[in-house]
Amino acid sequence: MSADRSDLNNLVALFDRPLEPMVRVKGDKSFKLPAEYVTERYKNNAIEISNRFGEEASENVTVEKVPIPDLGDILTLGRKENFSLFIPKHREISAKLINIFLNASDSKVLLSIATYVHDRVNPYLFIYSFSVALIHRPDTKSLKIPNQIQTFPDKYFDSKVFTKAREELKVVPPGLRRPIEIPRDYTATDLEEEHRIAYWREDLGINLHHWHWHLVYPTDGPEAVTKKDRRGELFFYSHQQIIARYNFERFCNSLKRVDRLLDWQAPIKEAYFPKLDSLVASRAYPGRVKDMVLQDLNIPNQAIKVDVDDMLRWRDRIYGAIAEGAITTADGKRMTLDDVTGIDIIGNILESSALSLNRPFYGNLHGFGHLMLSYIHDPKSHHLEPFGVIGDFTTAMRDPIFYRWHAFVDDIFQQFKGTLPRYTAEQVSSIFQITPNNFS
Repeated sequence: MSADRSDLNNLVALFDRPLEPMVRVKGDKSFKLPAEYVTERYKNNAIEISNRFGEEASENVTVEKVPIPDLGDILTLGRKENFSLFIPKHREISAKLINIFLNASDSKVLLSIATYVHDRVNPYLFIYSFSVALIHRPDTKSLKIPNQIQTFPDKYFDSKVFTKAREELKVVPPGLRRPIEIPRDYTATDLEEEHRIAYWREDLGINLHHWHWHLVYPTDGPEAVTKKDRRGELFFYSHQQIIARYNFERFCNSLKRVDRLLDWQAPIKEAYFPKLDSLVASRAYPGRVKDMVLQDLNIPNQAIKVDVDDMLRWRDRIYGAIAEGAITTADGKRMTLDDVTGIDIIGNILESSALSLNRPFYGNLHGFGHLMLSYIHDPKSHHLEPFGVIGDFTTAMRDPIFYRWHAFVDDIFQQFKGTLPRYTAEQVSSIFQITPNNFS
């Protein structure tokens, strides 16, 4: 059963300016909250703020009072921190928040819960978990969710763009404002060989695609959002297609096929400086200079501790399973990797989704690869630096090292496919009917 259209529009309004409190106008709506829903910061002046900005609203929405959810350790991620699905702790709390939103009995209750949660949890975490829930709830799945550019434009544009935009908006009267041009070469020049295809890596559409893929296929959460047919295989297929298209763009720019990131002790030749700022965390995304080397990670405030040797061990166990044609499940049983479900099993293990059949043994190779690369500038957190763009699923595709890493991940799948028997004539003929007329 679908929700009423006005209820859906109310839910969409929560995507507007997620850093600002609910006592401000959202979209064209002014939400009238129960007193218990207002945070301590605004309890004494919520009415004054609402009246001050209420003239901007064309509609007042009364939020019903419902039982307040227990947010527990969801609140351990501060409102002014960055959020990453590659960080296990963040994945776990996002799964809990998704579950809270999914369990709301109807769209009105969902709105009440969401307005309460909105001002208390990390904005990135809120928008991600809320989006996943809206996509997967039967009563809201028809809703068109605003894309990330509208919600968090700082993840896609040089911060200079916002300075110019504010000037045009605040100083220049309507009718005289000029469009703001985003220069093509704002992250590097073509003297940097890899920058020849920055137009593709930094394209808004391709980065929005990666963001949306993770909304449709979350790694963690209740089975309603994670247990999907051929999920692991689709992880392989979607990224393999991205690498194929990326290589085509490289050929068109006189570059060779992307090198797989195979040697994890060798210097990484690609440098990257994203020129992006996080407006939530008030920190710039760090750059990576040429010839940096992967190191053991120990980030105490994110509960991340993984060694390069762990990565090598997980890699070898996965290659070993492919060579043996079977994996070891969490209960110690042997499961054959056949030509029907084998690639799906490997995909779930590699991405280390909730569907992985043995996370402790095969680890989180894909996710921790992203993290090691994203913290390569400060692997022991001595300088309290945040992760780089490859550690954020909304910005990862901007970095040239993303494609080298996924070329390696793709190679694991190709190793498995090389072990499969050829299609028989009967299998081919059951799919394709080949007759002389097909060639005329």
